[in-house]
Amino acid sequence: MVTDRLRERRERDRSCESSRTERGQVILIGAIALAFIILGVVIVFNGVVYTETLSSAQTGQSATTAEATETEIQQGIGCLIDKQDDDEQLEENITAFNDLYQNSTAHSSPAVVDISPKPGEIHAGDNATVTITYDSNELHYEQERTIEADCPEDS
Repeated sequence: MVTDRLRERRERDRSCESSRTERGQVILIGAIALAFIILGVVIVFNGVVYTETLSSAQTGQSATTAEATETEIQQGIGCLIDKQDDDEQLEENITAFNDLYQNSTAHSSPAVVDISPKPGEIHAGDNATVTITYDSNELHYEQERTIEADCPEDS
């Protein structure tokens, strides 16, 4: 009888201990799962922020590159117009400038620039109308510009 009571008490104590350890294991597994979820959210958020920053930086750079290209073309052709007296020779020089400009920028820029003189709109010593086509992965535009005779080196 005494042994039966002791046995019952031991079995009750063992069942309480096993439920306590099971409860502790469940809490530990839940904490680890929560840590992995938080880590995943942080990684995804960081990737989104990095992608957004990267994409906006490239767009701004493309516009700046296009503006720099336009300025280079305007200055180069402006000097050609300023130095020439013959319309036909000026048209040939603008075509040669186009070829040289494409060769010089081919390795440094992932864009294609084409400069086409508009026939009948070339006036040596005064101005010339050209069509500028800029084409890259991020930006494409085509515009017609009348460039005045102006060479910054003479200023």
